[in-house]
Amino acid sequence: MAVQINTYAGILAGVLSWMGRDAPGETTISSRFDDILAMCERRMYYGYAVDDPASSLRSDPLRIDLMETVDSAFALSGATVAQPSGFLELISAKLNSPGGPLQLVSQRTLDGYGPQSLGGTKLIAVSGTNFRFLDAPSTGTATLRYYRKLATPAGSTVNDILANYPDVYLYGCLVEAAIRTQDEGGAARYLQLYNASVAGLNARTQRATASSVPVIRVRAGMLP
Repeated sequence: MAVQINTYAGILAGVLSWMGRDAPGETTISSRFDDILAMCERRMYYGYAVDDPASSLRSDPLRIDLMETVDSAFALSGATVAQPSGFLELISAKLNSPGGPLQLVSQRTLDGYGPQSLGGTKLIAVSGTNFRFLDAPSTGTATLRYYRKLATPAGSTVNDILANYPDVYLYGCLVEAAIRTQDEGGAARYLQLYNASVAGLNARTQRATASSVPVIRVRAGMLP
């Protein structure tokens, strides 16, 4: 039998079925499903932090190869430049001309240098919805590799995560739907399934991209 939960309508039907709410006339979930989907994607892209790192309520952000993109002609226009649409997390950056790597640092590190120049070392930091640079050219282009958001499922629109790993969307939406219906026990059960799915996919990506060279990844809006 073909998988049915890899479309917008399929996720909604799956959530209603898993929760036993697929009787005709049900509106508690279906009338607010776009909100539920939005909260699912918020958890998926940004994670969910709690004070205790070992808490079962914690969710790590999903970071897999299907979310990677490369902009080989990112325009430089000064010390502060707006991030690309849908930007989540920077993986690597380099200047195109003159060629050379951009070292990824936190914005606090960048602030620590003040107006001084580092000579040959050129830095990039994520600052809110912008990139900040030190000693990089004010014109020209750079090549950025980063994680991005994918199109939100809607109507016939299907993104690569939903097409290849529909369980992430199903369990994520089930978590948010259970919260919507104040089913704390259900939310906890579905969250365990969701977190296990994300952890498995993240681990697979880490194995595939393992390298002896450390890489600092800085997220959008991150304040190290």
